[in-house]
Amino acid sequence: MWFDQLNTSALAFSARTITVSDVEIILRQMTAADIGAALDIERDVYGDTPWDRFVFLSELQKVHSRLYVVAVNMAGRVVAFIGASFHGADSHITNLAVASDCQRHGLGKAMLQAMMAVAEKRHAARMTLEVRTDNANAQQLYRSLGFRDGRIKRNYYASTHQDALDMQLDLSPACAEMEQGKV
Repeated sequence: MWFDQLNTSALAFSARTITVSDVEIILRQMTAADIGAALDIERDVYGDTPWDRFVFLSELQKVHSRLYVVAVNMAGRVVAFIGASFHGADSHITNLAVASDCQRHGLGKAMLQAMMAVAEKRHAARMTLEVRTDNANAQQLYRSLGFRDGRIKRNYYASTHQDALDMQLDLSPACAEMEQGKV
């Protein structure tokens, strides 16, 4: 039956220390106590808070289909976060933000790779995300990891009415082999 294929276990992320640009960072699962820091990062990066406390709390309660991870520096400051939803063969990056003073050092890439590894472990066939059409740096990062451009979503971001670019990464080995011309 279809429900036999659903993974009903709670999503979990084992804390680990990584080194990014010679700086040690702890990646760990986000908790409700981290929401204030995530909101501060949103204000820093976007000038406002696209998500509010209620949205983060709601997302964190969806333990079977959502996973949020924070990056914490050795001083204990949350400097970045990433979230993803998982449904069958699909994984979707819901949010990714790195504090402006920590950008352009590889932290966003490391966090995205950690979430890609979770998706692959869960046998997701693809990962998708949306990115502002004017965010060339983020688009470059995603393309460097194999994401491909999709369609434009007009007025996607409610607060600014900015457009978003859909991007997709094929995670299944068969898709990767097809892209490399091996099949």
